[in-house]
Amino acid sequence: MTDRWRLLKLGGIDPVETQMIFEAVATARDKGLVPETIIFCWPKTPLVSIGFHQEIEKEIDSEYCKKEKVPVVRRILGGGAVYLDKGQLFYQIIASEDSPTIPSTMSKLFEKLLQAPILTYQKIGIPVNYKPINDIEINGRKISGNGVGRVGNINVLTGNLILDFNYDEMVKILKVPSEKFRDKIASTLKERLTTIKREVGREFDKVYLMDLLKKNFEKNLEIELQEGTVTEEEQKILKNLQKKYLSNEWTFQTSMRHPELMQKSHTITGTERVVKIAGGVYVCEGVFKAAGGLIRTTIELVDKRINDLLISGDFEFFPREKLAALEEELKGLEIEEKRITEKIEQFYQKYNIQAPGTFPKDFSKTLHLAIQNL
Repeated sequence: MTDRWRLLKLGGIDPVETQMIFEAVATARDKGLVPETIIFCWPKTPLVSIGFHQEIEKEIDSEYCKKEKVPVVRRILGGGAVYLDKGQLFYQIIASEDSPTIPSTMSKLFEKLLQAPILTYQKIGIPVNYKPINDIEINGRKISGNGVGRVGNINVLTGNLILDFNYDEMVKILKVPSEKFRDKIASTLKERLTTIKREVGREFDKVYLMDLLKKNFEKNLEIELQEGTVTEEEQKILKNLQKKYLSNEWTFQTSMRHPELMQKSHTITGTERVVKIAGGVYVCEGVFKAAGGLIRTTIELVDKRINDLLISGDFEFFPREKLAALEEELKGLEIEEKRITEKIEQFYQKYNIQAPGTFPKDFSKTLHLAIQNL
Protein backbone atom coordinates (compact mmCIF):
# COMPACT_ATOMS: atom_id res chain seq x y z
CA MET A 1 0.00 0.00 0.00
CA THR A 2 1.28 3.50 -0.91
CA ASP A 3 2.06 5.69 2.10
CA ARG A 4 -0.08 8.80 2.40
CA TRP A 5 1.67 11.99 3.38
CA ARG A 6 0.25 15.46 3.98
CA LEU A 7 1.02 18.34 1.64
CA LEU A 8 0.88 21.92 2.97
CA LYS A 9 0.80 24.45 0.13
CA LEU A 10 1.18 27.57 2.25
CA GLY A 11 2.21 29.99 -0.50
CA GLY A 12 3.62 33.36 0.59
CA ILE A 13 3.92 33.61 4.39
CA ASP A 14 5.64 35.76 7.02
CA PRO A 15 9.44 35.60 6.49
CA VAL A 16 10.24 34.45 10.04
CA GLU A 17 7.51 31.83 9.82
CA THR A 18 9.23 30.20 6.82
CA GLN A 19 12.03 29.21 9.21
CA MET A 20 9.68 28.18 12.05
CA ILE A 21 7.03 26.19 10.24
CA PHE A 22 9.13 23.09 9.60
CA GLU A 23 10.19 22.95 13.27
CA ALA A 24 6.56 23.30 14.36
CA VAL A 25 5.44 20.51 12.03
CA ALA A 26 8.38 18.32 13.05
CA THR A 27 7.54 18.86 16.73
CA ALA A 28 3.93 17.84 16.11
CA ARG A 29 5.08 14.85 14.04
CA ASP A 30 7.42 13.77 16.84
CA LYS A 31 4.40 13.72 19.17
CA GLY A 32 2.48 11.58 16.69
CA LEU A 33 -0.09 14.32 16.10
CA VAL A 34 0.36 14.70 12.33
CA PRO A 35 1.54 12.52 9.44
CA GLU A 36 4.73 12.79 7.40
CA THR A 37 4.52 16.18 5.67
CA ILE A 38 5.91 18.17 2.76
CA ILE A 39 5.55 21.96 2.79
CA PHE A 40 5.71 24.39 -0.14
CA CYS A 41 6.06 28.07 0.74
CA TRP A 42 8.01 31.30 0.18
CA PRO A 43 8.53 34.51 2.18
CA LYS A 44 6.24 37.45 1.44
CA THR A 45 9.10 39.81 2.23
CA PRO A 46 12.90 39.28 2.41
CA LEU A 47 14.86 37.80 5.28
CA VAL A 48 18.37 36.63 6.05
CA SER A 49 18.59 33.05 7.28
CA ILE A 50 21.74 31.92 9.11
CA GLY A 51 22.88 28.38 9.86
CA PHE A 52 22.49 26.94 13.34
CA HIS A 53 26.25 26.85 14.02
CA GLN A 54 27.15 30.27 12.60
CA GLU A 55 28.20 33.44 14.45
CA ILE A 56 26.10 36.36 13.26
CA GLU A 57 28.85 38.79 14.26
CA LYS A 58 31.29 37.13 11.84
CA GLU A 59 28.92 36.56 8.93
CA ILE A 60 26.29 39.30 8.73
CA ASP A 61 26.27 43.10 8.47
CA SER A 62 23.65 43.49 11.18
CA GLU A 63 23.55 47.29 10.89
CA TYR A 64 22.66 47.09 7.20
CA CYS A 65 19.94 44.51 7.89
CA LYS A 66 18.52 46.67 10.68
CA LYS A 67 18.54 49.76 8.46
CA GLU A 68 16.75 47.91 5.66
CA LYS A 69 14.38 46.21 8.12
CA VAL A 70 15.39 42.74 6.93
CA PRO A 71 15.02 40.23 9.78
CA VAL A 72 17.96 37.94 10.55
CA VAL A 73 16.67 34.50 11.56
CA ARG A 74 18.67 31.60 12.97
CA ARG A 75 17.36 28.27 11.70
CA ILE A 76 17.64 24.83 13.31
CA LEU A 77 19.52 23.56 10.24
CA GLY A 78 23.19 23.88 9.34
CA GLY A 79 24.60 25.60 6.28
CA GLY A 80 25.49 29.21 5.62
CA ALA A 81 23.93 32.65 5.69
CA VAL A 82 21.65 33.37 2.74
CA TYR A 83 19.34 36.11 1.54
CA LEU A 84 15.82 34.77 0.91
CA ASP A 85 12.86 36.38 -0.81
CA LYS A 86 9.80 35.57 -2.94
CA GLY A 87 12.07 34.71 -5.88
CA GLN A 88 12.58 31.32 -4.25
CA LEU A 89 10.13 28.45 -3.76
CA PHE A 90 10.89 26.41 -0.63
CA TYR A 91 10.25 22.69 -0.23
CA GLN A 92 10.41 21.36 3.34
CA ILE A 93 10.25 17.61 4.02
CA ILE A 94 9.37 16.39 7.52
CA ALA A 95 9.49 12.62 8.11
CA SER A 96 10.19 10.14 10.90
CA GLU A 97 13.65 8.59 10.95
CA ASP A 98 12.00 5.15 10.87
CA SER A 99 10.03 5.99 7.70
CA PRO A 100 10.69 3.23 5.12
CA THR A 101 11.19 5.85 2.40
CA ILE A 102 13.81 7.94 4.25
CA PRO A 103 17.50 6.92 4.43
CA SER A 104 19.05 6.64 7.88
CA THR A 105 22.19 8.71 7.22
CA MET A 106 22.23 12.43 6.46
CA SER A 107 24.38 12.14 3.34
CA LYS A 108 22.08 9.50 1.80
CA LEU A 109 19.06 11.54 2.87
CA PHE A 110 20.26 14.46 0.73
CA GLU A 111 20.84 12.25 -2.28
CA LYS A 112 17.43 10.57 -2.02
CA LEU A 113 15.24 13.59 -1.29
CA LEU A 114 16.88 15.91 -3.83
CA GLN A 115 15.86 13.68 -6.72
CA ALA A 116 12.40 15.32 -6.85
CA PRO A 117 13.67 18.91 -7.29
CA ILE A 118 16.28 17.60 -9.75
CA LEU A 119 13.51 16.03 -11.86
CA THR A 120 11.55 19.27 -11.60
CA TYR A 121 14.45 21.35 -12.94
CA GLN A 122 14.99 18.85 -15.74
CA LYS A 123 11.29 18.97 -16.67
CA ILE A 124 11.51 22.73 -17.30
CA GLY A 125 14.58 22.33 -19.50
CA ILE A 126 17.46 22.80 -17.04
CA PRO A 127 19.78 19.73 -17.11
CA VAL A 128 20.89 19.83 -13.47
CA ASN A 129 22.70 17.17 -11.49
CA TYR A 130 23.21 16.30 -7.83
CA LYS A 131 26.40 17.73 -6.32
CA PRO A 132 27.31 16.07 -3.01
CA ILE A 133 26.83 16.89 -0.27
CA ASN A 134 23.74 19.09 -0.51
CA ASP A 135 23.64 21.05 -3.77
CA ILE A 136 21.93 20.90 -7.13
CA GLU A 137 23.95 22.44 -9.93
CA ILE A 138 24.27 22.99 -13.66
CA ASN A 139 27.66 23.34 -15.33
CA GLY A 140 29.33 23.95 -11.98
CA ARG A 141 26.83 26.62 -10.89
CA LYS A 142 24.62 26.09 -7.86
CA ILE A 143 20.88 26.42 -8.51
CA SER A 144 19.49 25.06 -5.22
CA GLY A 145 20.68 25.20 -1.61
CA ASN A 146 19.62 22.55 0.91
CA GLY A 147 20.00 21.79 4.60
CA VAL A 148 19.00 19.03 7.00
CA GLY A 149 18.18 18.84 10.67
CA ARG A 150 16.45 16.74 13.27
CA VAL A 151 13.73 17.41 15.83
CA GLY A 152 13.49 14.50 18.24
CA ASN A 153 13.18 11.46 15.98
CA ILE A 154 12.07 13.50 12.99
CA ASN A 155 14.27 14.31 10.00
CA VAL A 156 13.86 17.66 8.27
CA LEU A 157 15.20 18.69 4.87
CA THR A 158 14.62 22.13 3.40
CA GLY A 159 15.69 23.50 0.05
CA ASN A 160 14.64 25.81 -2.74
CA LEU A 161 13.96 26.21 -6.40
CA ILE A 162 15.62 29.52 -7.29
CA LEU A 163 13.44 31.39 -9.78
CA ASP A 164 15.41 34.62 -9.51
CA PHE A 165 17.99 35.98 -7.08
CA ASN A 166 18.93 39.41 -5.80
CA TYR A 167 22.73 39.16 -6.00
CA ASP A 168 23.23 42.77 -4.94
CA GLU A 169 21.30 42.36 -1.70
CA MET A 170 23.05 39.10 -0.86
CA VAL A 171 26.41 40.83 -1.13
CA LYS A 172 25.27 43.78 0.98
CA ILE A 173 24.14 41.61 3.89
CA LEU A 174 27.49 39.85 4.25
CA LYS A 175 30.15 41.11 6.63
CA VAL A 176 33.38 41.70 4.71
CA PRO A 177 36.78 43.25 5.55
CA SER A 178 36.73 45.77 2.68
CA GLU A 179 34.68 47.01 -0.25
CA LYS A 180 37.25 45.52 -2.61
CA PHE A 181 36.61 42.13 -1.03
CA ARG A 182 32.86 42.72 -1.37
CA ASP A 183 33.33 43.33 -5.10
CA LYS A 184 35.18 40.02 -5.37
CA ILE A 185 32.37 38.21 -3.57
CA ALA A 186 29.84 39.78 -5.94
CA SER A 187 31.64 38.56 -9.04
CA THR A 188 32.19 35.08 -7.57
CA LEU A 189 28.57 34.82 -6.48
CA LYS A 190 27.32 35.58 -9.99
CA GLU A 191 29.73 33.03 -11.44
CA ARG A 192 28.81 30.26 -8.99
CA LEU A 193 25.08 30.77 -8.39
CA THR A 194 22.47 30.71 -11.12
CA THR A 195 18.67 30.82 -11.38
CA ILE A 196 15.82 29.53 -13.47
CA LYS A 197 15.47 32.97 -15.06
CA ARG A 198 19.15 33.08 -16.04
CA GLU A 199 19.09 29.57 -17.47
CA VAL A 200 15.91 29.69 -19.55
CA GLY A 201 15.28 33.43 -19.90
CA ARG A 202 12.04 33.54 -17.95
CA GLU A 203 10.43 32.71 -14.63
CA PHE A 204 7.87 29.97 -14.11
CA ASP A 205 4.59 30.23 -12.26
CA LYS A 206 4.99 28.90 -8.70
CA VAL A 207 1.70 26.98 -8.89
CA TYR A 208 3.02 25.09 -11.92
CA LEU A 209 6.32 24.36 -10.15
CA MET A 210 4.51 23.17 -7.01
CA ASP A 211 2.47 20.76 -9.11
CA LEU A 212 5.65 19.41 -10.69
CA LEU A 213 7.35 19.05 -7.31
CA LYS A 214 4.31 17.25 -5.91
CA LYS A 215 4.31 14.69 -8.73
CA ASN A 216 8.06 14.17 -8.51
CA PHE A 217 8.07 13.70 -4.73
CA GLU A 218 5.23 11.19 -5.09
CA LYS A 219 7.15 9.32 -7.78
CA ASN A 220 10.54 9.41 -6.07
CA LEU A 221 9.32 8.54 -2.56
CA GLU A 222 6.51 6.23 -3.74
CA ILE A 223 3.96 8.13 -1.68
CA GLU A 224 0.61 9.85 -2.16
CA LEU A 225 0.46 13.51 -1.15
CA GLN A 226 -2.89 14.75 0.12
CA GLU A 227 -3.40 18.47 0.56
CA GLY A 228 -4.07 19.49 4.13
CA THR A 229 -3.97 22.45 6.50
CA VAL A 230 -1.92 23.47 9.52
CA THR A 231 -3.57 21.99 12.60
CA GLU A 232 -4.62 23.82 15.75
CA GLU A 233 -1.82 22.12 17.71
CA GLU A 234 0.76 23.22 15.12
CA GLN A 235 -0.53 26.79 15.38
CA LYS A 236 0.04 26.66 19.15
CA ILE A 237 3.56 25.36 18.64
CA LEU A 238 4.23 28.13 16.12
CA LYS A 239 3.08 30.76 18.59
CA ASN A 240 5.48 29.43 21.23
CA LEU A 241 8.33 29.18 18.73
CA GLN A 242 7.92 32.82 17.76
CA LYS A 243 9.05 33.89 21.22
CA LYS A 244 12.20 31.83 20.81
CA TYR A 245 13.01 32.87 17.25
CA LEU A 246 12.69 36.58 18.01
CA SER A 247 14.85 36.44 21.16
CA ASN A 248 18.51 37.46 21.38
CA GLU A 249 19.21 34.23 23.27
CA TRP A 250 18.29 32.26 20.15
CA THR A 251 19.62 34.66 17.54
CA PHE A 252 23.05 35.16 19.13
CA GLN A 253 23.32 31.83 20.91
CA THR A 254 26.59 30.73 19.27
CA SER A 255 28.68 33.64 20.50
CA MET A 256 26.76 33.84 23.79
CA ARG A 257 28.16 30.42 24.72
CA HIS A 258 31.53 32.12 25.27
CA PRO A 259 30.99 35.82 26.08
CA GLU A 260 34.44 36.42 27.59
CA LEU A 261 36.20 34.73 24.69
CA MET A 262 34.18 36.77 22.19
CA GLN A 263 35.07 40.00 23.97
CA LYS A 264 38.77 39.15 23.75
CA SER A 265 38.51 38.08 20.10
CA HIS A 266 37.21 41.52 19.09
CA THR A 267 40.76 42.81 19.39
CA ILE A 268 41.94 40.53 16.58
CA THR A 269 42.71 42.51 13.43
CA GLY A 270 44.60 42.00 10.19
CA THR A 271 45.42 38.69 8.54
CA GLU A 272 47.30 36.91 11.33
CA ARG A 273 44.15 36.24 13.39
CA VAL A 274 46.05 36.20 16.68
CA VAL A 275 46.41 38.59 19.61
CA LYS A 276 48.52 38.34 22.72
CA ILE A 277 46.48 39.01 25.87
CA ALA A 278 49.23 38.47 28.46
CA GLY A 279 52.30 36.34 29.02
CA GLY A 280 51.45 32.87 27.71
CA VAL A 281 47.84 33.88 26.93
CA TYR A 282 46.71 34.24 23.31
CA VAL A 283 43.40 34.43 21.46
CA CYS A 284 43.59 32.95 17.95
CA GLU A 285 41.22 32.32 15.07
CA GLY A 286 41.42 29.56 12.48
CA VAL A 287 39.33 29.07 9.34
CA PHE A 288 39.28 25.94 7.17
CA LYS A 289 37.03 24.98 4.26
CA ALA A 290 36.15 21.31 4.56
CA ALA A 291 34.08 19.40 2.00
CA GLY A 292 31.07 19.75 4.29
CA GLY A 293 31.44 23.49 4.83
CA LEU A 294 33.51 26.21 6.42
CA ILE A 295 34.79 25.64 9.99
CA ARG A 296 35.76 28.61 12.15
CA THR A 297 37.49 28.27 15.53
CA THR A 298 38.24 30.91 18.14
CA ILE A 299 40.63 29.71 20.84
CA GLU A 300 42.04 31.09 24.07
CA LEU A 301 45.39 29.45 24.73
CA VAL A 302 46.94 29.54 28.19
CA ASP A 303 50.43 28.08 28.42
CA LYS A 304 49.92 26.29 25.08
CA ARG A 305 46.70 24.57 26.17
CA ILE A 306 43.09 25.23 25.13
CA ASN A 307 41.48 27.26 27.92
CA ASP A 308 38.35 28.28 25.98
CA LEU A 309 37.06 27.35 22.53
CA LEU A 310 34.25 28.29 20.17
CA ILE A 311 33.55 26.26 17.03
CA SER A 312 31.23 27.76 14.42
CA GLY A 313 30.60 27.58 10.69
CA ASP A 314 28.23 26.54 7.93
CA PHE A 315 28.65 22.76 8.27
CA GLU A 316 26.03 20.19 9.30
CA PHE A 317 26.50 18.52 12.71
CA PHE A 318 24.11 16.12 14.47
CA PRO A 319 23.01 15.98 17.19
CA ARG A 320 23.43 19.74 16.85
CA GLU A 321 23.63 20.44 20.61
CA LYS A 322 26.70 18.18 20.84
CA LEU A 323 28.93 20.77 19.17
CA ALA A 324 29.07 22.69 22.47
CA ALA A 325 29.93 19.41 24.21
CA LEU A 326 32.80 18.90 21.75
CA GLU A 327 34.19 22.31 22.71
CA GLU A 328 34.20 21.26 26.35
CA GLU A 329 35.82 17.93 25.46
CA LEU A 330 38.82 19.66 23.90
CA LYS A 331 39.54 22.09 26.72
CA GLY A 332 42.80 21.51 28.50
CA LEU A 333 44.47 19.83 25.52
CA GLU A 334 47.54 21.00 23.67
CA ILE A 335 46.91 21.59 19.97
CA GLU A 336 48.66 18.62 18.44
CA GLU A 337 46.84 17.50 15.28
CA LYS A 338 47.10 13.74 15.77
CA ARG A 339 46.01 13.84 19.43
CA ILE A 340 43.16 16.26 18.74
CA THR A 341 41.96 14.15 15.80
CA GLU A 342 41.94 11.00 17.95
CA LYS A 343 39.99 12.82 20.66
CA ILE A 344 37.36 14.03 18.16
CA GLU A 345 37.12 10.57 16.56
CA GLN A 346 36.32 9.14 20.00
CA PHE A 347 33.71 11.87 20.47
CA TYR A 348 32.12 11.02 17.08
CA GLN A 349 31.84 7.36 18.07
CA LYS A 350 30.56 8.03 21.57
CA TYR A 351 27.70 10.28 20.43
CA ASN A 352 27.11 8.79 16.95
CA ILE A 353 27.90 12.15 15.33
CA GLN A 354 26.78 12.69 11.77
CA ALA A 355 28.49 15.58 9.99
CA PRO A 356 28.28 15.00 6.22
CA GLY A 357 31.57 15.96 4.60
CA THR A 358 33.13 17.21 7.85
CA PHE A 359 35.54 14.85 9.60
CA PRO A 360 37.50 14.93 12.87
CA LYS A 361 40.69 15.76 10.99
CA ASP A 362 38.99 18.87 9.57
CA PHE A 363 38.30 20.30 13.03
CA SER A 364 41.83 19.41 14.10
CA LYS A 365 43.23 21.14 11.00
CA THR A 366 41.26 24.29 11.80
CA LEU A 367 42.60 24.37 15.34
CA HIS A 368 46.15 23.92 14.06
CA LEU A 369 45.70 26.76 11.57
CA ALA A 370 44.57 29.02 14.42
CA ILE A 371 47.94 28.79 16.16
CA GLN A 372 50.28 28.71 13.17
CA ASN A 373 51.14 32.41 13.52
CA LEU A 374 52.14 32.19 17.18
